Amino acid sequence: MIRGLLYWSGGLLLTLLLALPFYLLVPLYGKYPDMPHLIISFWARLLVRVFYGSDIKVKGKENISPGQNYIIVSNHRSYTDILFAHASLPIQFRWLAKNSLFRIPLIGLAMKIAGYIAIERARYISASRSLETVKEVLRRGRSVWIFPEGTRTPKEELGRFKRGAFLIAQETGVPILPVVLVNTDKIFVRPCVIRPKTVKVIVLRPLSYSDFRKPGTSEREAMALLSVRIREKIQSQYNSHVT
Repeated sequence: MIRGLLYWSGGLLLTLLLALPFYLLVPLYGKYPDMPHLIISFWARLLVRVFYGSDIKVKGKENISPGQNYIIVSNHRSYTDILFAHASLPIQFRWLAKNSLFRIPLIGLAMKIAGYIAIERARYISASRSLETVKEVLRRGRSVWIFPEGTRTPKEELGRFKRGAFLIAQETGVPILPVVLVNTDKIFVRPCVIRPKTVKVIVLRPLSYSDFRKPGTSEREAMALLSVRIREKIQSQYNSHVT
């Protein structure tokens, strides 16, 4: 209970303190577009290490090639997933999130400034525009982080993967980087009860759509095979590391 109260009060204070320089620096972001992501990642590291009291173990950083951008896909177990993503991986990425998150005071505006991508899954036109934004981010050499389940899956098995990430891989040729998040769903027992856990972030070897586009294989089949392979790799690694 005490840690939970510390998190909510301390986290709010930290957010307010960092919000001032974040917004004051807005005129510089046109020249330095990666700066907002760096500030948000710094905020996330402080939040999870100081107020969650959680350690982060990262495995597989050698699978990230310098200068290469990726379509990052991972399992989605908790609303803390994206905080640990920011706190653990030194990659400039823009992530897809449901539109309602962009309405949160301070945080939502910061997400818009940083160039993160809102999506309304129930609206086809909005989703299509979001995918075009994703492609533009990739063309600029940045990575994108997508939860292919589309929503949190608070159970051991992965949910069904939606095809968006794999369609983008097909159309852009950008490799997919699978990432496994372990224990992010075991920190908040209740809103005000926090149980510190060692969170594991496992970076797997990237796969490309072209690896599955064999002679005699249709584009749809290649995309489905890539989706299945990624899903199997994430599920296998999650099962072997969960505690």
